[in-house]
Order: sequence, then C-alpha cells, then structure tokens
Amino acid sequence: MTAERRLAKLEEALSPTQLVLRWLAEAHALGSLQAYVGSILDVPGDQQPIDRLCREAHDGVCARLRGKPAEQVRKAVRSALRETVFRFELVMRIYVMAQELLDREGLIDAALSAHLSLLTFQEPSPANYAARLTRLRDLLAFRVGELHAAQQARTIVEERYLDGRGALFPDVAATWDEQVRSTEGIAAMAVRLAELDGVPPAVPTDPEALSRRTTDLVADLVEPAKSTALEKLGEGQRALGIASDWVRTKLAPTAVACGESVTESDVTQRQAGST
Repeated sequence: MTAERRLAKLEEALSPTQLVLRWLAEAHALGSLQAYVGSILDVPGDQQPIDRLCREAHDGVCARLRGKPAEQVRKAVRSALRETVFRFELVMRIYVMAQELLDREGLIDAALSAHLSLLTFQEPSPANYAARLTRLRDLLAFRVGELHAAQQARTIVEERYLDGRGALFPDVAATWDEQVRSTEGIAAMAVRLAELDGVPPAVPTDPEALSRRTTDLVADLVEPAKSTALEKLGEGQRALGIASDWVRTKLAPTAVACGESVTESDVTQRQAGST
C-alpha cells in the first residue's frame, strides 16, 4: 500500500472532532489568528478551512459506508457535516468571546485601579471612604468571579466538544492568563486595604451562583455556534429555533452575574442534547 493510500485510509477514519482538531493544530502553529488569516488569504475558495473540513467529513463518511443504502449514507453525511461545522463555529465563538472579554476587562482594570489609588491617597480621607472602598473591593471580587466563570465555561465546552483541546490561539491564551493575574492582583490589594482600614469582610461568594453563571456562559458559547452551523447548512428553521430559545433565556428574569440569585434556568437541560 502506498503512502498516499495509507494517508487516505487514516483520513477516512477521522471523526468530525478529529478533523477540526487537526485543523486547529495547523492554525495554532502560526501563533495567532491574525497570522493564520494572513496565511490563507490567497487560498482558493474551495480550499478554505470550512470548505475543506466539510469535504473531508463528507468523503470520510462516504468511504466508511461504501456499499450501504443511500439513505443511510445521506443521514450519516448530514450528521457529520453538522458536527464538523458546529465545532468549527464553536472555536470561532470561543475566540471572539474571549477577545471581547479581554478588551473590556483591560479597560475595567485600568479604571478600578486608578479609582482605588485615588481613594487610598486622597487627603483627608472622604467621609464615605469605607463605603467606597467596600464597593471597590466587592466589584473587583465580582470581576475575578466573572473571569473564573468564563474560564471554567470554556474548559467545559472544550472537554465536551474538542476532546479537551484548548481553542484559544497561543497569543490570546497568554493574554488571558496575564489578565487573570492582573485582576486578581488588584482585587487582592483592595482586600488588604480594606482589612487594614477595618472595613467589614466581604460576604463569601455563593458557589452555586458561580456555577449557575458558568452554565449560562456555556450556553452563550454553544447555542449561537449551533445556530450558526445549522444556518450555514441550510437548516434555517432549526437554527432559528435554537437561537430563539437561547435569546429567551437571556431575556428571562434570571441573574446574569456571579453572586446574584437566579430564579430560573433551563440551560443545563438543553446542554444535555446533542448537536
């Protein structure tokens, strides 16, 4: 058997997840999304990543089911395409949401750090010093919780759909770690200042509230990726149903932040469904 034939056999055996992970490894090798996009600008349309992945998923199913009834092959191909495109869109969704949070968090860190410094060194101390310091300390704790919930949600999704492979490009992953350290450092400074000034300790974060927030963030990653994948595959009605269900959870009277109580949530049940 020739090397080309052996390679073709191996490719036939790749699952949708494995196909996407192979593409992801190729993309990550360039270090950043910008570098990767630059590398494929001149690639013909039918060789672009999503087109190639779909073709490989299609060809792999047809090869594995050669000789089987046409209807069985059609259903298997459709399922493989859904799973492949969904995972591709999920990687993009993870990247976009992480980058948006990093951009926002950098500005928030700068504002809160400046506010904390001004409050600390203001002479004489304002009459509402303790109350303002308490609010700053609690807000910083909230931001740390948001980062941890987002990171946990991403980990859950990567384990569930990407065999645990990290979706973030190396440059963004490094920036994320740096941002978490920065926010945690400012929060720790606020806690220490509050202790030194005799401010009452903060109320401990409710672990269940953090868990619920993480579940909501999982849905924010998965549901739009599902909807987008189905829309691209011509299943607009199904895509609209998923998108509508997700939007309804955002409009429902539920908390959207760590530490707030949640009155209802059906996200966990929906996450039990398959792609």
